[in-house]
Amino acid sequence: MAPFFSIITVCYNSEKTIGRTLDSMLAQTNQDYEYIIIDGASTDKTMNLLRKYEPRFEGRMKIYSEADDGIYDAMNKGIHKASGQFIGMVNSDDFYDPKALQNIREAVTGQRHQILYGFQRVLRKEQEIEINFVNDCMIGEAMISHPSCFVSAGVYRDFGVYDTRYKSAADLDFLLRIKKQTDTQFVPVYKIITNFMQGGMSASGMGMREAAKIRHKYGVYSNVRCRYVIMQSYIIDFVHWLKKRRH
Repeated sequence: MAPFFSIITVCYNSEKTIGRTLDSMLAQTNQDYEYIIIDGASTDKTMNLLRKYEPRFEGRMKIYSEADDGIYDAMNKGIHKASGQFIGMVNSDDFYDPKALQNIREAVTGQRHQILYGFQRVLRKEQEIEINFVNDCMIGEAMISHPSCFVSAGVYRDFGVYDTRYKSAADLDFLLRIKKQTDTQFVPVYKIITNFMQGGMSASGMGMREAAKIRHKYGVYSNVRCRYVIMQSYIIDFVHWLKKRRH
């Protein structure tokens, strides 16, 4: 029988962080899941670590390792391999709350097109700095925490997956497309679902530029606002470049 959840972790050279991600899956109070690892042909000890953990999942872990064309290409590969009714993404440097799957399962209403999402705890150097939650009515102006989202398989099957032309903001494009162009029901779950380690490409100038262009495409940003944000993004990149030169 197919599992209720398919959980996907995309990784590449993640030996220093993925152990906590794996532990968070083993600690779930709801164990009705398959766990799909999409590894981008890691060159460190990531695969060795995954093989050590594999027996502890008692057949629920499926590992695939091959080169990919970026994080969203890897996510799409995982989605195509998934057999669960709901699909979640937990990054290799993040981890789920122990009751994440249980809390999501209890909120499911059975509609074919459904996205459930919850709170995200943000950590910086192991210290909690904030709890994030954005209601789906604000998609575009603010971003729902993608790692806290669980998407019904019907959404991906009927409306498509992530646009790999984007390298750091395809999740924003996906959520805006689903919100504005489909009948999908968005369901807030007022519980902490995921723990997010601050940092990464989405906070970079490239991420800002992609997000601005996506918001403009869906009518959230005007031409003027889009250009202003893109200009800001280049200033941010320049400041980061200066900091690196000083070190």
